[in-house]
This record gives sequence, structure tokens and C-alpha cells, in this order.
Amino acid sequence: MTHWFEVFRFELRQQFRRKGYLFVTFGVPILALVIFFGYHVYRDMTRGDEEAPAPITEVNKETRAIGYVDQTPGGLFPPPEGYPKVACEPSANELKVLDPERALDQVRSRLIKRISSPYCLHTVITSYPSLADGQTALEAGDIDALYAIAPDYVETGAVSVYVSTFSIEAQETESLMHDFLLRSLLISVDAPDYEALYLRLRNPALISESRLTEAGAAEETREDQNFVLVYAFGLLLMMSVFWGGGYLMQSVVQEKESRIIEIMLSSVRLGALLLGKILAMGLLALLQVAMLVGTFIIIVAQAGNLIESLGDITVGTGTLVLFAVYFVLGFLLFGSLMAGIGALSTSVRDSQNLVTIVTLPAAIPFFFLTMFVEEPNGTLAVALSLFPLTGALSMVMRIAVTDVPLAQLGLGLALQVLAVAFAIWLAGRLFRVNTLLMGNMPKLRDLPRLVRG
Repeated sequence: MTHWFEVFRFELRQQFRRKGYLFVTFGVPILALVIFFGYHVYRDMTRGDEEAPAPITEVNKETRAIGYVDQTPGGLFPPPEGYPKVACEPSANELKVLDPERALDQVRSRLIKRISSPYCLHTVITSYPSLADGQTALEAGDIDALYAIAPDYVETGAVSVYVSTFSIEAQETESLMHDFLLRSLLISVDAPDYEALYLRLRNPALISESRLTEAGAAEETREDQNFVLVYAFGLLLMMSVFWGGGYLMQSVVQEKESRIIEIMLSSVRLGALLLGKILAMGLLALLQVAMLVGTFIIIVAQAGNLIESLGDITVGTGTLVLFAVYFVLGFLLFGSLMAGIGALSTSVRDSQNLVTIVTLPAAIPFFFLTMFVEEPNGTLAVALSLFPLTGALSMVMRIAVTDVPLAQLGLGLALQVLAVAFAIWLAGRLFRVNTLLMGNMPKLRDLPRLVRG
């Protein structure tokens, strides 16, 4: 296994000379960051010192217009303009009071009740005396949607909505109507209690789902977080394995076409050649994925609270170790298979036609993504995690969301190691045949003879 490090360094140098690899690895992240932060700088320059509006004031500035018909006895929901006039736009100093980290006090409570008065929606919500009048306005395009509050609203909460044509804007008016109803129902509540009720009822509950286990205990499920974990780790593994394997296959085919491989094999043992290539391409793929994922994390962290909205996502040390082990095994398996495809191919076009045989089975777990989240220990999920070609990705998906039994974990690792050993042996045999150096693309019926050497 001598000279593997020389092969490793040679492959790194060759790949870093390719403009395509450099652009995807460094150019795309830099370009994304420049565009993202450039937009923020431009936005800050154009808006001056203006602070970002609070969520309540955003509702007050709604651009969509809706109407409603109050059919409740006695008129439970008067027109917005019928409420006392108030200053709906907070001043610059008042915006600081709306800081969510500020403790509750009388000043903030009174401010929130003032700017969330039903009156502040009088420019976007119109009351109609009858359903016919509202429908006429809707057909004329004066409003985007018409809401009819049922006579038994107090008992049932029933509200009907009418739209002239289906549109995204009309569908998104529901939250506006919900906010108006909430403001109207709480109008007589004192300021301190109003703040607590209004802010809570705007986001009434954070619901967590629990399922009963076979032992009868309640087990909390976090499907949003689990879906993110499964998708993120699965995508990361897929990109790393296929990018690195693709680079490896492309390198072998190009060296074969240029006859450089003949010179390399005359001075480097086959095992060292394969090891150096696989390690180099694996490192290059990891660098590429790390740059792209790092850029995505930076943009998400700056752009909003997406991660916070998903709750706490924690991954234990043991889980990370298993992720790393399966990544290495997965890359060795697919990298060796793609190296073998490169050895059989006479051109890059031929290799691209054959690579589907490897990539298609490996992508099968993504077709069952929901199943891995909801039933990670189901029969199909277990079978896919044990089959070598789907095992690396499937087992990573299962580990991300559940505790995999040790017996299945051990069996899966053993099968994966055996598959890697076979793939490396197969790639080595294909490297030794005469078709690596010259000749036409072999047919499938010729493969057993080539493998036997």
C-alpha cells in the first residue's frame, strides 16, 4: 500500500485546478453571501433609521381588503370605524416598548391594546348590512374575500367565507379576519389582562403529539424536528457520496482516455491507487458539502427564526459517531462501485449511462421519507436499512429519529462492511483487466469473465 499518499496529493491538486469544482465549492457560497448581505445593506440604506414594524402593526398595514356580514343577534361585531378613534401607528420610542424581551408593565399593556384596537383595521375591513351587499362588493372586486359570521357564532364559532375566484391572496385573508374577531371580543378587557390574552390567543397553542407505546406509556413525537433531521442528514449523505463518487469515476475515465492510468499502474500498486483516489475524492466532497451547508446555516441564522420555530434539535455524541461511520462506509461502497464503472467505461458518456445502476437504488429511501419519520422501526424501514445499497442512507434516517435495536445496528454494520469489501475487491478486479487500458465497452455477459480475470 505504498505511494497512496502521493496519489492522494495528486488527486487533490488535479481537482483544485478544475474551475467547475472551485466555482461550486467556493464561488457559489461566496456569491450567495454577497447577494444576501448586499440585499440587507441595500434595504437598510433605503429605509434609513426606520425600525422594523412589530407584528401587530404589520396587520394594521395589511394590503388585502376583506368584508364581513355580522349575523349575530344584537350585532356582536360592530364596524371597525364604529370604535373610538386611536393612534394606530406607534412612535419610534413606543416601538422600543414593544420589544418582546421587555417585561410586562402598564405602559406596554396600554400601548398594545391601543394599536390592536379594532378601529386600526378600518382601512382594510368593511362591514356590510347584508350578505347580498357583501357579495356585490366581492363581485365588483372591492374586496378579496367576504366573511359571514353565523347567527349562532357564540355557540359554534361558525364563520363562512366567500371568494369570487380562487387566489392565494384570498386564501391568506383568514388570519386577518381571525385577528379582527379576536380584537373585537377582547375590547372590554382591561389593558394588563388584554395583553396576556391577545398575544396568547393569536398563537393559542404549541401542540406536541404523543403516541402510546406497546407498554402503555406515552411517547412524545416531534415530527417537524424529525423530518428536518431525516431530510438534512439524508441529503448531506447523498450529496457527499454521489459528488465524491462522481469525481472518482470521472477521474478514472479521464485518466483512462488519456492513457495516464498506464503510467500510474506501472509505478503504483493497485491497492494504493484505489485508496489514494477514494480518500482524496471523499475529502473533496466533504469540503464542498461543508461549504454549501455552512453558507445555508449562516443565511438561515441571519434571515429569521426558522430553527427556533422547530424547537430544540439535539443530536447525541453516539449518534454523531454512527453518522460518521455510515458516511465512511457509504462513501467507500459507492466510491468503489463508481471506480469500477469508470474502469469499465471507455468515455465519460459511457460511464454516465452506467452510473444510474448505482445511484437509483441508493436514492430509494428518499421515496419513503415520510415512512422513516412515522414508522422508523417498520418492516420496510428495517429491510432498507439492512440492504447494503440502501443501508447507509436508510440507517442514518432511522438513527436520526429513533433508537435502533443493537442487533439490527450490528447486523447492518456487518453487512455494510462486507459490501464495502466486495465492492473494493470488484473494483480491483476490473482495474486489472485489459479493458482498463484499451478496448471497447464490455457487455454485461462479459462481466463474469472480466471479474475472474
